[in-house]
Amino acid sequence: MAFAPASLILANSNLPLSGALEVKGSIVSTNYSNCTLDELFDVNENIDKDKYPERYKQLCDEIQRRKDSGEFERKVQEIEEQENDDDENEFIIEFSSEGKGTNRKLFILGVILINVVVLALVLPKYIVSDLANIHEYSTEIDFIECHKEEVIDDETDKVYTYFDLNIGSYQDTFSAIGIGEGKCKNLARDLKIGTNVSIWHEGGLIHQLKSENSVLLPYIYMKPKIRELRTDDVNFYWFGLVALWFMLFKSVANAVVPGTFTSNKKINKDT
Repeated sequence: MAFAPASLILANSNLPLSGALEVKGSIVSTNYSNCTLDELFDVNENIDKDKYPERYKQLCDEIQRRKDSGEFERKVQEIEEQENDDDENEFIIEFSSEGKGTNRKLFILGVILINVVVLALVLPKYIVSDLANIHEYSTEIDFIECHKEEVIDDETDKVYTYFDLNIGSYQDTFSAIGIGEGKCKNLARDLKIGTNVSIWHEGGLIHQLKSENSVLLPYIYMKPKIRELRTDDVNFYWFGLVALWFMLFKSVANAVVPGTFTSNKKINKDT
């Protein structure tokens, strides 16, 4: 069995593998008739015209043949039909400029209310109370531990390790979340059961921890960790709000200025 020289195969490495090359004995001939239009355009952009003038001529001849056969026009028509389908599937509410515009006003008001509700839910999560506004709770430690938690990212399979310092006093539990491993283990070791501590907390989350005259976990250290925990789920709301605007932007524009956008698939509000 005869094989084509390696140099000839490498010279055609930029061509599609859907039948563009035919090996006859030890000669490699180019057969562009088996290529799709997209493949022909790709070859046309990458072929070395000076190094392979005959091959480039064959390519140009094949492209011209496709033009003469009407394949180009069919491709353009196919793309236009696809774009038209996308336009037809677009959701747009159209409003009439006549009348009192009651539906327009109600629609705009509804969109505004949705935004206000989402912002009212999300923005407070970024706010961490000032230390001066948090009650100082003086107590005695009944239980203390450095808790290690591993979380696996479902998309990357990467494992993230977090350390939380948990302090129990009577029936209450207070947590300093996401602190450094060394700090967490040292505090769990050094703070003995029966030690008197002062805890500034909200909802059990430690904002500052003090023992005697020593600040063990300062507010400036804990503040970003508390904010990170509180805002862990806000991306869901932001994505939802962006998706809402992406879907309703043209409809909102029509409500403000009727007739700004039109679509074959639409809902008409005439008043």
